[in-house]
Amino acid sequence: MPNTDAILNRCQVARFSYVRSFGLNAMLLFPWFFVCLLAALPAIRDGQVDFRGHYAAGYMIRSGLGHEIYDYSAQKRIQDELVSPAQLALPFVRPAYQPLLFAPFSFLAFRQAYFAFYAFDLAVLILCFRLLRPYLANLARVASYLPAAMFLFFPIAETLIQGQDSIILMALLLGALTCIQRDRECLAGVLVAFGLFKFQLVIPIAVLFLVWRRWRFTAAFACTAALLAAVSLWIAGMAQSVHYLTSMIQMGSSLNFSSGSPVRVNQMANLHGAFYGILGRSPYVLPLTIASSAAMMIYAAFRRPHGVNALLIAIPVSVAVSYHLFIHDMCVLLIPIVLVLDRIAEERKTKHQYGLLRMASVVLLFAAPTCLLFAIDRFWIASLPLFAFAIAVSVLEPQDNPHALTLHQASDAKA
Repeated sequence: MPNTDAILNRCQVARFSYVRSFGLNAMLLFPWFFVCLLAALPAIRDGQVDFRGHYAAGYMIRSGLGHEIYDYSAQKRIQDELVSPAQLALPFVRPAYQPLLFAPFSFLAFRQAYFAFYAFDLAVLILCFRLLRPYLANLARVASYLPAAMFLFFPIAETLIQGQDSIILMALLLGALTCIQRDRECLAGVLVAFGLFKFQLVIPIAVLFLVWRRWRFTAAFACTAALLAAVSLWIAGMAQSVHYLTSMIQMGSSLNFSSGSPVRVNQMANLHGAFYGILGRSPYVLPLTIASSAAMMIYAAFRRPHGVNALLIAIPVSVAVSYHLFIHDMCVLLIPIVLVLDRIAEERKTKHQYGLLRMASVVLLFAAPTCLLFAIDRFWIASLPLFAFAIAVSVLEPQDNPHALTLHQASDAKA
């Protein structure tokens, strides 16, 4: 008979070694935060960051110009006047309810508004850290620097620099995760619905919860979505709302480009970007994207996970099938990355092939976004680790085994 204590000790040492090595490698990304910030300073000075479009949209809402919020010429005029003259405007492509968030910042001059929103994003990031704290405890036992290392995820730096809103979506999904853990799925549905300003990421999550028969979540999501749609319609009006839907269809096509707003599909780390990167402007890109997205959604639908495992599977799947995705949108992947690392740091079978596959997929996904620094026009390559991670968590994760013991539970039971 093998010595059970010796086996557990060897597994524990191997587990800690894997996770500690991950943290050390993550810390190597720290200098890149400063490199990216320094490189972005001229763009910030000239107003050539993504916050430009949000700022102008907030001003238009505050000034009673909501009926022109999706008009390209109006957006360009406002951005040129308030920010800086530019050859092209940065189109606002969010539902009309979202500029309500940016309206208060429009009382400030652009640069002051940018740094005020930067501070706001940092405050939301601190909230994300607090919401993730229950899933960082096992990592902290492995090494004290690991919880901080998790937030060196490169898309977070890009979100902060560009003045994007992806950290807000991450906070909403983390709030939903906490609510699901506490069996408050109605509130979880409300929080996820408020993330519809990135509907390409949120709608796949809602569809999966509907198929999984999470009725309270689905009902709350639908009611909140209807309310937000009504608010958006009231702000923008019927004509602008129809124009918005039409422009979204045009922007979503890999073969068409709307005036002044080219979509660089090869910079999308999802199925759409992968097929476009491989096939170029082939007529097969669209059908292959739709077919593969449907296949991934159907497979995930048959998993029927319980508890927080629902978001563990739904988030990477939604990112993979999203039709419109850029690096800052990948912030939400930090949630499943931390959940998987927490389980690797706790469970007893890390030396098993399943543990190794999960660990490999986490390491590759965490590092993949940094390829933007070296291959910006081939960023679709970052989708490959994402697909591996989505498969690893859906196929290999023991979602529906409530009787599985963790290492600590096994030790306690033996004692």
